[in-house]
Amino acid sequence: MKLALLSNVTVDLLADMLKKNINIYLGAGFDTWQQEIIIPSSGLYDFKPEAAVILLHANAYADIWDDLDKGCQIIDEWCDTFKVFTTNFPNVPLFVSSIDVSNVKCHFGAEIRLEQYFENYLIESVQELHSAGNNIYILPVKDVLCDLGRKNFYVAKMWYVGSMPYSMKGLSALSDLIIRYIFIAKGNRKKCIALDLDNTLWGGVIGEDGINGIILANNKEGARYKDTQRLLKKMKNQGVMLAILSKNNVEDVEPVFTHPDMILGHEDFVAEVINWESKTVNIRQLALNLNIGLDAFVFLDDNPLEQEQMKAECPEVAVIEFPKDSSQLPAVVAKIYDDYFLSLDVTGEDIKKTAIYQAERLRKAERATAVSAEDFLKKLEMTMEFHFMTSNEEKRVTQLVNKTNQFNVTTKRYSEEEIHRLSTREDWDIFTVHMADKYGDQGLVAVLILKYERKRAEIDTFLMSCRVMGRNAENEIMAQLKVLLMQKGIQTIKASYIKTAKNAPVMDLFETLGFLLVSGKIQKNGDEKVYEANTTALPETTGIFKMITMGE
Repeated sequence: MKLALLSNVTVDLLADMLKKNINIYLGAGFDTWQQEIIIPSSGLYDFKPEAAVILLHANAYADIWDDLDKGCQIIDEWCDTFKVFTTNFPNVPLFVSSIDVSNVKCHFGAEIRLEQYFENYLIESVQELHSAGNNIYILPVKDVLCDLGRKNFYVAKMWYVGSMPYSMKGLSALSDLIIRYIFIAKGNRKKCIALDLDNTLWGGVIGEDGINGIILANNKEGARYKDTQRLLKKMKNQGVMLAILSKNNVEDVEPVFTHPDMILGHEDFVAEVINWESKTVNIRQLALNLNIGLDAFVFLDDNPLEQEQMKAECPEVAVIEFPKDSSQLPAVVAKIYDDYFLSLDVTGEDIKKTAIYQAERLRKAERATAVSAEDFLKKLEMTMEFHFMTSNEEKRVTQLVNKTNQFNVTTKRYSEEEIHRLSTREDWDIFTVHMADKYGDQGLVAVLILKYERKRAEIDTFLMSCRVMGRNAENEIMAQLKVLLMQKGIQTIKASYIKTAKNAPVMDLFETLGFLLVSGKIQKNGDEKVYEANTTALPETTGIFKMITMGE
């Protein structure tokens, strides 16, 4: 990862820390970060970063923060510079630090304080840029500072001697924060947290203590478990899958879901594995049922023996060290989110993820009883909606474009701003596909990006979520595309398959869809095969989907 580290203060020591894990570009001089971005001949543009951090120390502007107009003006100037960066580097995520205005002192008791206003103004301004399609995010430096405290985060002597305000503890915390966000930008997230029950979601053992004997309440000792559940609930609502992995009797556990202080319900868990089998055996089966890898799991269990067995037999699973003091359990769960599940955005698809995977388990059960694949697909009662991308789909389309690997013929990546720009061009079209069946709505699951030249069209991107693979959706998508292309008078269509480490499932896709191989060549990014087809040769409708129009 190539990271540009820009700042208005001296950050050489921070850069040295980061160099252990990341290729760093450091600005040419003190407080030259704006010049680096504005001047195209700067070293920043030669470096070609894959991510960038702008670390802002508010106290470097001593005479600004006691004046509302001056403070807002400088933040507006910063945002203008951020916009230059995101325009010139649309595919590069830009992380801007939150600020801490702490140099305005000697307040009289009734004085109106502006510090918090400016801190929030910067965050709101960055969020506005993000909402407008810019690839920009807040790096929550102020949160780290609050955890450490200003006395531990800053060191006055270094600031006055060398314009470097941070202590070694502060630098270490900043380094950890930056690395975490950089790797999130690369899509390195877990998907599911497998949870024990006794002494994890509540205190005590349900099989021995009974419903009235467990510790779960709104205050005192029971509040630690309720707070833990509250955090888990929020994680679930942000796209993290929760699964129960417990050695227990189902009939003992069931009454707890009616407990007045139980926040989590059956609907919050993608799966409930409650039996006396080995948890390593159960988690392997759970991974198969959910169609995810073991490396997508985090395991939280209070029993040290279960932890060690999981580490030994399933080393791909991230095993959490359970706190000896259970009052620290909510803090541990919050850290699990930050370390393994933190997301830069939450889409509607993320919010529905648990329900989507719950429905997938039901589909797998039906598949096991079907007499044939065709019989199974018919029983699903599938529907499909195929249409031009709408503006409110841009975020989900960008997410799919940047994370889909298996069913993705070219694996081209685009920023949200680029997706929006392509959608406005007359010589490009972006199509989206929504699917549903009798078990539930799978949402937006496929994207098709086309560019046109006279009577020819070329498939720039064709991708589909792995959760709908194996349903002949690709044939129906091509059949629907055929109708649209013929209406446009398009006579031929070109397509490419660019081989990657993960997209083998679509290696022969275009042959099955009626395309003819034109050429095959070797490129730096792998094998590329180029295809062409007459529009009339594209597949006819499969008849297994009920096609619906927008709004139905």
